[in-house]
Amino acid sequence: PLPVLAALLALVAGTLDARARELTPAERGRPIIIASDPWCPYACDPDADGREGYMVDMTREIFEGLGFKVEYRVVNFAMMKRMAKDGTATALPGVASTMDGAALLPAIAQGNSANAVVMARTQNFTFAKPDDFERFKLGVIKDYDYGGVLQEYVDKNIQNPERIVVLSGFGYSHLVQGLRLLSAGRIDMLMDDHNVLRWQVRRMGMQQQMVTHSLKDDADLFVGFSQNDPRAPELARIMAEGTRRLRDNGRLTAIMRNYGLEEQA
Repeated sequence: PLPVLAALLALVAGTLDARARELTPAERGRPIIIASDPWCPYACDPDADGREGYMVDMTREIFEGLGFKVEYRVVNFAMMKRMAKDGTATALPGVASTMDGAALLPAIAQGNSANAVVMARTQNFTFAKPDDFERFKLGVIKDYDYGGVLQEYVDKNIQNPERIVVLSGFGYSHLVQGLRLLSAGRIDMLMDDHNVLRWQVRRMGMQQQMVTHSLKDDADLFVGFSQNDPRAPELARIMAEGTRRLRDNGRLTAIMRNYGLEEQA
C-alpha cells in the first residue's frame, strides 16, 4: 500500500540522514569515481555513443556543482561489481538493488524502468507469466539478475539450450550478438532493460525489423554508492537532494530528453 511505501521511504531517508556527516576537506578532495558497464541510456560508452549516459550526466551536474571532481570509467559488469565491493568505485549508476549489500541507495530514485524482450515484428507474443517463454528460445545476458520470477525462470532453464541462450562479452558486444542471433532466427527473443533494448535497436538501425515489449515489472533505478567508501551516507544524501532539485527546476527533464526519455514520477 502507498502509505506503507511512503513510511518505508521516510525511514530510509531518516536512516541516511542520521548516518550522513560533514565531509572533511580531504574527503571532498577525493574524486568521485563513477563505474559502469555500458548500459545506455543510463550509463553509456562515450566512444561508441558520443555521450556518457543520463545518470552519469545527473551525477556530474550534482557533484561538480558542489566542487567535487567526478571521473567516469567504463568497465565490464564483473569489474563493476568488484569495484563496488572494494570501494575503488564510488558511484554505480543504474542499480535496482544494493548489490548484495555492496551499495547504499539514495532515498530518491534516479529513474524507473522494466525488463523487456525484443523480437521480430512478425513474432506473436503476449506475456502474462514466465512460463509464456517456454515455446521460445530466449537470449539472456551472463551474470545479470532480472529479478523475481523472471530470474527464477532463467535459473530453472539455464541448462536447456532450447529455452535459454546465455550471451557474454564486453560493452555492447553481448547485445549486438543477441540482436544478430535474433535477426538470423537463431534465438526468438532477447531480454534486457526496456530502455536499453530500445536504445540498442535504434543504434543498430533495426527499428523496422524489431519490436520491444515491456514485461511491466517496473522498478526504481538508482545511482548507488559503495558501502566501502566512508563518504557513502553523505554522498547518497547529496544525490537525493540534488535529484529533487533537478526535478523541481526542470533540468532532469532536459537531461532525459537528450536521451529520448521522459521523466517518470
